[in-house]
Amino acid sequence: MFKVLFALALTLGIAAEAQAQSEMLLSDVTIVDVIEGTLAPGQSVLIRDGLIAEVGPDISAASATRLDGAGRYLIPGLWDSHVHIFSSASEPDTALPLYLINGITGIRDMGALWPIAEQQALQARIESGEVLGPRLILAGAWVDASPGSWPGMFLADTPDEARSVVDRIAAEGWAAVKAYSMLDEASYLALAEAAHDVGLPFVGHIPERVALGTAIDAGQEGMEHFGRVAMACSTAEEAMLDELRAAMAEGAELDRVFEIMASRNRIILETWDETLCDAMLARMAEAGMHVSPTLVVADFYTGNWPAADAPRMRMIPAEVREAWGEPDFRLEAMTDEVRALAQDSIALDRRTFLMAHWAGVPILASSDASFANPYLFHGFSLLDELNLYVAIGLTPREALYTATVAPPRFFGLPDQDGTITPGRRADLVLLDANPLEGLATLRRPQMVVVGGQVLNRAALDGLEATLLERGQ
Repeated sequence: MFKVLFALALTLGIAAEAQAQSEMLLSDVTIVDVIEGTLAPGQSVLIRDGLIAEVGPDISAASATRLDGAGRYLIPGLWDSHVHIFSSASEPDTALPLYLINGITGIRDMGALWPIAEQQALQARIESGEVLGPRLILAGAWVDASPGSWPGMFLADTPDEARSVVDRIAAEGWAAVKAYSMLDEASYLALAEAAHDVGLPFVGHIPERVALGTAIDAGQEGMEHFGRVAMACSTAEEAMLDELRAAMAEGAELDRVFEIMASRNRIILETWDETLCDAMLARMAEAGMHVSPTLVVADFYTGNWPAADAPRMRMIPAEVREAWGEPDFRLEAMTDEVRALAQDSIALDRRTFLMAHWAGVPILASSDASFANPYLFHGFSLLDELNLYVAIGLTPREALYTATVAPPRFFGLPDQDGTITPGRRADLVLLDANPLEGLATLRRPQMVVVGGQVLNRAALDGLEATLLERGQ
């Protein structure tokens, strides 16, 4: 069985003190309202039993541990809405502190190699404060056609099997049902209906044989990755789907299936239509289909990798770095045509992403970070993703919204909504500079509060030092 080997020294500076206190008063902070884009200087925040108890300029709390914010900027904690922290036995040992170091106090795991009971056990230890880590949502009940794209998936090759799988997912206590790439349309539609029948959100990939419009009509609430949006803006979407449907119905070998999928890049570039795209994005926005874009994944395919001596690399276990240096099946599957068109395809995705934002399609900032996904880093890659959003055309406030406000509201969390107000969970980040003017300040938070537990800068430095030492 997998066991968490969480061995980091977490009794660093104020962190240990905060864990022993039921009340803390964070004074003289400038509260950033990410929704309105406004600042409220000279505020204090009283934290009691892991929740925000009071917010205001003058708060009296004689028994509280006092922390001076020195006028710095306080934002809600960040979320990464698409990660995989359970792809190896000890991955949380590295992943959890990396998220906190980067101000990420909530993550949604979207597929794991651990049994659900062991995932839930770690989730409970985080919630109790026994393990220091971000809030964890377990939404990785991924369902695929046989034989499954990854180990440990739920499998469904017929509508009846899809309905049965959803019953198992509900019984095991997952937070959502996740569709995967190779489902046929009939099984996919049955999966959607069954998920809604049991009251679970229906999220995931748009299967390779299913049109985006079909997914909207089926009520898919959350879509992982962005490439299928650009494909839905192509006048040849249905023709591309039909080619793959026919090949798979005839029992085509996997190489032929991948060849058909790879050929789509050129077709999309040649047939992308702005008017059609506007109409599709309007449908997505009206339906409230949230998208977790994971645009940063493109860096892996284009070789935009950090240097071996970069701090983020040195915080990763040596055996993981070594595995990342081996040949990767995803890169080997890329054809010469895909490589030649890569930059044009990425540019079109980014153009379509900006149009989606303008159309009101809700975005959930996400990275796909995992030890199984080379050069996608827990924590760091989410900040890279936010920087991409700004480079594409979002304002810093709009980018922050996708990581602070949109995720907890989409997840339906009763104690979080991206605001710093009484009754909300005390997941907070204290920054040196105004993030509404630029996101660079996110790279070095001065304090992170997670579930009411405080990590000051010395504690965060200690976590970094421990990871660097372990990564040697």
